[in-house]
Amino acid sequence: MGSKPAISRETILSVAYERAQKDGMASLGIRTIANECGVAIGTIYNYFPDKASLVTEVVARFWRAAIEEAGVLSNAEESSDGAEKSLLAYCRRLAEELSESLGHFQASWLREISTLDARSLERSRAAEEECFRGICAGVASHIKSDAAITPAARERFDADHLAEFIWKAMFGSIKAGDPACTTLFGLMEMALY
Repeated sequence: MGSKPAISRETILSVAYERAQKDGMASLGIRTIANECGVAIGTIYNYFPDKASLVTEVVARFWRAAIEEAGVLSNAEESSDGAEKSLLAYCRRLAEELSESLGHFQASWLREISTLDARSLERSRAAEEECFRGICAGVASHIKSDAAITPAARERFDADHLAEFIWKAMFGSIKAGDPACTTLFGLMEMALY
């Protein structure tokens, strides 16, 4: 009896990620991924104890890839370009780059996440939240380093709470089809500068 080929967790995850990109979240099944990897179903379970674990990792990879493509997690202090230290410039770039990254996936992919079973959905949301915290930290860093923000605005708004609000509003605008976040950025300009 021949032995099955050795496979890594990373390879399995890459196959699942590519399948989700191509055919949507609904196409992620342990049997399907095992077949595509050329391994026994049990091999997949050695790395991912259940489908929810696999889906969670695919969702986390999606957000990490989108954020990496956007290149927006560096601290404001690391930026040498003065314009890049501007909160508004940073947020515009973040929205533009994330919109582009999200556009590489099927339009239904993000909607499909909400149709997952309760366990997969809970884990997927936790993975998303971890990535979102990184984005919020980048926005907060830019709030703190943007010298053009008025002293009155700095007194009125806590940087971390404002960053979370900005991110949620930006993400909502992008999902609603307004990648320019026109209303949000107009309000930010009036309230902060």
